[in-house]
Amino acid sequence: MNHLQTKCYKVDPETPEASVIAEAAALIRKGEVVAFPTETVYGLGADAFNEEAVCKIFIAKGRQPDNPLIVHISNMSQVSALIKSVPDEARLLMDRFWPGPLTLVMESLPSVASAARAGGNTVGVRMPRHPVALALIDEAGPLAAPSANLSGRPSPTTPEHVKNDLDGRISAILDAGPTGMGIESTVLDMTQKPFRILRPGGISLEELEEVLPGMVETAEAKGPADRYPHYQTRARVILLSEPADVASALHEYKKQGKKVGLVAHSYEEYRHIEKESDLVYWLPPSAEEAGKRLYAVLRDADQRGLDILFFEPYPEEGKGSALMYRLKKSSQRLEE
Repeated sequence: MNHLQTKCYKVDPETPEASVIAEAAALIRKGEVVAFPTETVYGLGADAFNEEAVCKIFIAKGRQPDNPLIVHISNMSQVSALIKSVPDEARLLMDRFWPGPLTLVMESLPSVASAARAGGNTVGVRMPRHPVALALIDEAGPLAAPSANLSGRPSPTTPEHVKNDLDGRISAILDAGPTGMGIESTVLDMTQKPFRILRPGGISLEELEEVLPGMVETAEAKGPADRYPHYQTRARVILLSEPADVASALHEYKKQGKKVGLVAHSYEEYRHIEKESDLVYWLPPSAEEAGKRLYAVLRDADQRGLDILFFEPYPEEGKGSALMYRLKKSSQRLEE
């Protein structure tokens, strides 16, 4: 692909400057691709109705064309330009969780770029909860936007992450500092009942069931994105089952000359091996809080040249389900 001069615009995360938003929106309208912050991770946005522009997202990321994109909106009136018919249950979820980290997959209108739908007849839609994202979409219209990273890499939660992956591959980055949540949206398929969670995320199964009791399940067969590796690092991620597991395994890898790190949240159980590890990341015991740091830890481990990264797991309930989904993905090697 041609090397671009990627512009980086500083923007206030709470009250984005109108002039900066106008410049970024002008690029979008010209068919260019712009990285922007959401409350979850940084997104890589293009005009959702412009086929050529949406294809640029796939080229910049190295993303497979059968992996559809989420379309981001800034107000409810935009839904009618994207979706054929909105189920009543979807409206209940929109009222409860939008703006916020919930993507609803529904039957698409043909006006949505075919590339964004991966040639299918459905599209995922969400309304982000970030002032910069909302201002940009208000100005530029609905944006097809996956995470702003090279495909397979950990998602970006800072503008530096975006620049490290995509500098020279996209037109611009809106730099509003770190994102808040760090874990992407939940993706819920509304095209059949019971409604199926295709990707756990910022809204838990339990929260969805509060609105739609007995009508939501976690899909055994996941979405198209699950055909491909995600959250990959140079370091091999290994999930631990017991604190005792790490000591012998750590020694074995160290004997092989490997640089070994540990990511844990139970200090009392793991502190005895802190000095034996090359690097230790202590995360909060709350899975929701740990999610805010997950991708930064994975990327930092890469930068520091770790070969092995042991992870203490979190309970797979509530927000822990979304965190563990990503850790399991990260632990699946590219060659597997």
